[in-house]
Amino acid sequence: MEQKDFDIRVVPLRDKLYRFARSIVGRSDEAEDAVHDVLERMWRRREGSKIADAEAFAMRSVRNACLDRLRRRRDDAELPTALPGDAGSDWSDRELVRRALDALPLRQREALHLKEIEGYPTHEIAALLSTDEAQVRVLLSRGRMRMRELLEKWMNYGL
Repeated sequence: MEQKDFDIRVVPLRDKLYRFARSIVGRSDEAEDAVHDVLERMWRRREGSKIADAEAFAMRSVRNACLDRLRRRRDDAELPTALPGDAGSDWSDRELVRRALDALPLRQREALHLKEIEGYPTHEIAALLSTDEAQVRVLLSRGRMRMRELLEKWMNYGL
């Protein structure tokens, strides 16, 4: 892949990769680092490697990089929290949804992000998550249900 191909096929994915990484690791600095590392690796290996679907390869690489970062972190205190520090804070609806998404288990969070935010079809999500479409539908259903429960709970407490 030449620089022109790389600029056309890979560079435009940067924002999408960042949003996906941010949804996994929960921190913008780590998400930026993961995306940068993946793009750098793809750039260094562009010659001699034939990647049929650069977007799928990049998304899977970012996912794996983020999972590696989470494994290295191993400290629950670093993971995003679902509840605010003080119950009297004024949260916007967007912040509530982001917090509810962050509170989901990783697989549900990944599936929901890819489906609802990035707009991927179910079969592509299954390929990215190395699972089948039925499992993706289960992850989406359970994730939506859990988010609904959290949002209703927080709205009832006036958060």
